[in-house]
Amino acid sequence: MKKQTAKILPQIGILIPAFEPNSAHLAELFTRLQSVMVQFDYRVLVVDDGSQPPIVLPENIGDRAKLIRHAHNRGKGAALKSGFRFFLNRKNIDVIITLDADLQHPPEKIPDFLRLHQSGKYRLIGGYRSRSPRQMPFHRILSNTLTSLIISLLINQPVRDSQCGFRLIDTNLLRKLHLREERFHLESELFVRAGWKKFKIGFVPISTIYNNEKSSIKNVSDTLNFITMIFKLLRERAATLCFLL
Repeated sequence: MKKQTAKILPQIGILIPAFEPNSAHLAELFTRLQSVMVQFDYRVLVVDDGSQPPIVLPENIGDRAKLIRHAHNRGKGAALKSGFRFFLNRKNIDVIITLDADLQHPPEKIPDFLRLHQSGKYRLIGGYRSRSPRQMPFHRILSNTLTSLIISLLINQPVRDSQCGFRLIDTNLLRKLHLREERFHLESELFVRAGWKKFKIGFVPISTIYNNEKSSIKNVSDTLNFITMIFKLLRERAATLCFLL
């Protein structure tokens, strides 16, 4: 993207929720962000979700990054909501980019998210990964396919990858949503609530990368928790519709 176009680009908040990340991965992520974002007006927030020992930011970050910490582990959804509040309280942030600290989300794709946002069609954009068995573990293929299908049916638009945490969220959209989840199902809740408010969701293809880091996803129990969350959202929606009638 040419430098002269940077003046019309939004001001960007980059949100990195993290729990006991690999310090080398975090340092590499900041190095790559600095290279990719050199033409953009951005700030970075790392939310340490109770890591022991606490996260120490890399020395190469400059003055664009800030760290906030939860006293104990509260879950990815809680970390995201802390980051959302931080950026929403700063009126000059137009979009928030969320990505993980484990290098599964290549920051070099951020300009693709921004270009799609600039098209004016989408205020919420997610990354989507190949579900090829050669690239994604089989149990992840099953859970991702199931949750993406359910959300697609609920909001009447295609959701290509419901579990990818690499996203662009327009702050004007985020202010219209009342997110409740504390764990990683917040990412699914975000799609459902945005879809029910008739916002179109866009998608950007990204590489499928696994770095053998600890996952908070427990296949059977978390699939059941996902279904429970969906039923809670449906009850809430039914109650709202009954009240309006």
